Amino acid sequence: MKKISFNGLILLGLLVSACNSDSDPDTDPPVVQPPIEIRTEIPDSNFEAALVALDLDDEVDGSVLTSRIVGVTRLGLEAEGISDLTGIEDFEALVDLNVRNNALVSLDVSSNSELLFVWAENNELTSLNLGTNANIEKVGASGNNLAGLTVTEYTTLQLLDLANNNIVAMDVSTLPLPTFNEFKIEGNPLTCILVSPEQLEDIPSSWSKDEEDSWSLDCE
Repeated sequence: MKKISFNGLILLGLLVSACNSDSDPDTDPPVVQPPIEIRTEIPDSNFEAALVALDLDDEVDGSVLTSRIVGVTRLGLEAEGISDLTGIEDFEALVDLNVRNNALVSLDVSSNSELLFVWAENNELTSLNLGTNANIEKVGASGNNLAGLTVTEYTTLQLLDLANNNIVAMDVSTLPLPTFNEFKIEGNPLTCILVSPEQLEDIPSSWSKDEEDSWSLDCE
């Protein structure tokens, strides 16, 4: 009888094991994990219901797939009863935003770097943050509760409507003519609007203020 060495037995066992492993039809395939879906929180149910109506969401559940909103360029949310616009920061391609006639107390679009047009008339705004968007062209915010708005860095502004707020001081002296051609500031508790010498020399006919207020080079 031939003897098989101990080392030979080990080698034979490994070979058999390897063959069985290669040919075993019951071996489980590797598990493929589904991709993670990034979502944006939308805490205001009226805001989310409007997104559902626009076919940007499927149901009101407190969040929306970010991939469905990130490329949106125009968003109309007029008169939807919205009081909180949290989630708007993920609309990265947004150019035109209309939130007229809602119940917003604050509006922060500082993350929407492509934004050119903001229409927020007739809300309850006490705060409006436009961020550092140097290309913004038109801002409508009449009929709110704003105490002030700094616009001196927005030199591409064409239209600014701040009528009927609580603004006590206003400086538009850095906004060049004729680009900045429409401006409304009536119905505010201020008496002086700071302008540049060029502006004062030829105030555009489309600028409006209360009769008792003045355009001035010095509002100190």
